[in-house]
Amino acid sequence: MPADPRPLLAVLADDARRLLFAEATVAASRLAPLDVERLPAVDRRRIDALERVGLVEVVDGLVWARDPFTATLDRAPSREGIERFVHDGRIRDWPRRPADRMALMGWAAERAVAAGEEVDEPTVTARLAAVWRDPATLRRDLVDAGFLTRDAEGRAYRRAE
Repeated sequence: MPADPRPLLAVLADDARRLLFAEATVAASRLAPLDVERLPAVDRRRIDALERVGLVEVVDGLVWARDPFTATLDRAPSREGIERFVHDGRIRDWPRRPADRMALMGWAAERAVAAGEEVDEPTVTARLAAVWRDPATLRRDLVDAGFLTRDAEGRAYRRAE
């Protein structure tokens, strides 16, 4: 499907063009494509419109249906959960919804401090730098949200249980 599907959709919005596309598709599937020269002038104009948007191809006067839909429909499924915000192991976008933010912070906390592990501030910051462009702010946010805890001196971090 083209990057901008509006011209394609505009062509298909016309009942007569849509029916002609269906007829061309069925005829081509039976290896008996429509002959452009045998079509009325109005249908030849409709075939031109279908060809401009890639729905048919006219080869040697014969109309062959093309399929701009399969590639689009076969694409990878949409990302769900935190995958919408994490690409190649790094946070690319910060979510707007609080539930998404909490899920993403939980993911980041797991990468910063393993369960039962105690690490110093530079280690936490370095680990968070591997996943987000502002590791110090993320570290403070993880503490504020309760994902990480700090000792009384603020030197050692643990993941909240």
